[in-house]
Amino acid sequence: MKMFILGLLLSLSLTGCETMENMTREKQLDLDVKLYGHEVRWGEIEALPSYLKPDMIEEQPPVAKEPGNIRVTEYEVLVSPHLLGDDKSRAAQTVRIDYVFRDRQVLRSLMDKQLWEYDADAKKWHRANPIPVFK
Repeated sequence: MKMFILGLLLSLSLTGCETMENMTREKQLDLDVKLYGHEVRWGEIEALPSYLKPDMIEEQPPVAKEPGNIRVTEYEVLVSPHLLGDDKSRAAQTVRIDYVFRDRQVLRSLMDKQLWEYDADAKKWHRANPIPVFK
């Protein structure tokens, strides 16, 4: 009987640790996607590649020919960030970004389907798909 109770307690404690780790991941995801959105909203789009997985940064084309000429007018989350897979190390979010070129005042819009992967060593989420180009 003692072994059964000890086994049950051990099982519950391990499940509790996993749940706490997932909660921490979710909080970190929330923080990282909010920071990313903040960069977009405030026109710091040239900083966006720093959110990519390190091996993707060099492959990312410039996000705009003239980043300083872009003013974001809206960043709307259409599908809130949510964890994917059994291990919850991937996440997705979809946003719509409305913007204008300052010199032309023509409204543009793009759909940004973001995929994120968790880096357990850095305890940080990285964008795992290319950033759309503001054309």
